[in-house]
Amino acid sequence: MTVILAAEKIPEQHVKALTAQGLTIIALADLKPSQLASIEIMFGWNKEVGPQILATPANQLKWIQTASSGVDYLPLSTLAKQGVLVSNARGMHAKPIAQTALSYILHFTRGIYQSLPAQTTHQWDHHAIGAQMINLEHRTLLVFGTGQIGEEIAKYAHVMDMHTIGVNRHGKPVANFDQILTDTDYQQVLPQADFVVNVMPLTPVTNRFFDTTFFSQLHRGAYFFNLGRGASVDEAALMHYLQTKHLAGAAIDVAQNEPLASDSPLWTTPNLIITPHVSGYITDIHERLFKIFEQNLPSYLDKGELIVNPVDLSAGY
Repeated sequence: MTVILAAEKIPEQHVKALTAQGLTIIALADLKPSQLASIEIMFGWNKEVGPQILATPANQLKWIQTASSGVDYLPLSTLAKQGVLVSNARGMHAKPIAQTALSYILHFTRGIYQSLPAQTTHQWDHHAIGAQMINLEHRTLLVFGTGQIGEEIAKYAHVMDMHTIGVNRHGKPVANFDQILTDTDYQQVLPQADFVVNVMPLTPVTNRFFDTTFFSQLHRGAYFFNLGRGASVDEAALMHYLQTKHLAGAAIDVAQNEPLASDSPLWTTPNLIITPHVSGYITDIHERLFKIFEQNLPSYLDKGELIVNPVDLSAGY
């Protein structure tokens, strides 16, 4: 008997279909301690229950379907030791995150950010605000991470006639990017980047990747947006380059520690937009997530293999 723990909600019509196949579905709220050892599949991850299952002697856990693209929050080494397969939600969040990235760019460059303070004081600063606006055509967008999210961001940028450069590990061409560099030779284009977007997964290589050395190589007036992982950014360095106005603006959807503490200096850092990890938010997330899950289920039940979005636990993505 295959037991699935719905750590994320499985839409009711799919629960009925799975049950009809002879599978047992347990909702997270209904889980009993005596059932921990019987869970074979987790639909979603729960930071309290997941480790309990893994710590249960002779547990049956074999597959986790995450609701996110990044999996850095999972106990990857433990999963590898216990032979647990992981599939992620790669691609599911590409469009909404790309839309958020574009909204950051437009917010800073098309007079919105500048108009909000003027609105609170009832000032019609036509010329002053107009003089601060930036046309996007021919501006350079540098995207770190050229997976489905990065590719979608580049696609939107091309609609604005921007020049797109992507950075990845392999250096192979990717659709919608005018140029591709690797994570060892990207430094050559930093001075020409007008907008930098991070959508890389968090790995030992990308931890604090965006630091003082990185920001110092951007030209004065550049913008930086983090939609990847908070730990990829040295937050003290980011604040410094905003406070000195070397960076014209920045936006973060993620932070080193979440939720961001109410006394964090990031809240009051000038020209910084903070969104609370909502860039990938999708109203029908559970339906979309199940579409990934149901593509993998037959191959898992038949051969113990995942064919859609399998995660390399050693690489961390």
